[in-house]
Amino acid sequence: MWPIEFQVMLGALVVLLAYHALMFARLAFGKRTAQPDRDLPISVVICARNEARTLEELIPLLMQQDHRAFEVVVVNDRSDDDTWEILQWMKPRYPLLKPVNIQADERFNYGKKIALGVGVRSASHPHVLLTDADCIPASTDWIALMASGFRDGRKIVIGHSPYAKSPGLGSVLERYDGAIKAMQFLGFAQAGIPYMGVGRNLGYASDVFFGSSGPQKHNHLMSGDDDLLINAAARKGNTAVVADPHSFMTTRPTPDLPTWIRRKRRHYTTAVHYRFGHQVLLMLLPLARLVFWSALIMLLLRQRWVESAIGLGAQLLLLQPVAIAALRRLQAGAIAWLALPLEWLFLLLDPLLYASTILVKPKRWK
Repeated sequence: MWPIEFQVMLGALVVLLAYHALMFARLAFGKRTAQPDRDLPISVVICARNEARTLEELIPLLMQQDHRAFEVVVVNDRSDDDTWEILQWMKPRYPLLKPVNIQADERFNYGKKIALGVGVRSASHPHVLLTDADCIPASTDWIALMASGFRDGRKIVIGHSPYAKSPGLGSVLERYDGAIKAMQFLGFAQAGIPYMGVGRNLGYASDVFFGSSGPQKHNHLMSGDDDLLINAAARKGNTAVVADPHSFMTTRPTPDLPTWIRRKRRHYTTAVHYRFGHQVLLMLLPLARLVFWSALIMLLLRQRWVESAIGLGAQLLLLQPVAIAALRRLQAGAIAWLALPLEWLFLLLDPLLYASTILVKPKRWK
């Protein structure tokens, strides 16, 4: 008779195998290159707050994109640095740049949604690509590759935005967390269950934004607008994933560990607004991991070596190769080889950060 710990471990293992085989394996071993579309008119929309220095670097790079019809709409969202002055200075040099200004008003406190709505309304073209001021395109084909996702009448295009490497523990945590989340939402979308996208590399038709009550819904939240829009509007038939490495939009590393923690906590305020089925799928995955490792530890403590070897073998021979391959495709680099200890760390860290978000809610988007 198998011990109860072994039976529980096998149940968790079946769940994990299903996730890896049906979702993550598509990303790990499927097609990764895309055929650029250089003709579809595209409006790149950037919401910027106190981003004068980063915009000085990003905008010239965007102007070098190999695309025939595009513009770059930059919304200055109540900056108190010289962001607006920098945009005005760059405008004569770059005719494709369209600066839009939002004046500060002490009577109102709102999140990124308002700035995003202003940007989408200001766009001249019906297809919009979003990114942030602290990002760098991986190639001059970024716009064309993301535009290719709109083929066949697709309305939403989900891309990837890896974090750049920097020294320190905070960078390791940020890069792993970003890559593992991308593995989930890209893998889910490729399996026909799109549930989110990151505004650092995301495209959609403007009618999706307004058709999903974009300007009004969730205005009370400080962030997560991109997540919630995709969660509400994305379906299997209208969503495409572009995982070509030349379509990535690299994000500058977070300056320090406390800032990364604040940003991560902010994400939890939006996840509770996902559709119920998505919440179940997203909670089941870490729960299965926690149950699997807890049961395996119990078997080791009881010196059940055969059962322990079966569980550990399945992890190392079946699950881990898929995860490592997917993470490497997402440009996680050496982080992919640390996936196992980092998985253990985040099984402890994520519940702690989530609990802290319940006790003290984040109050700003930037």
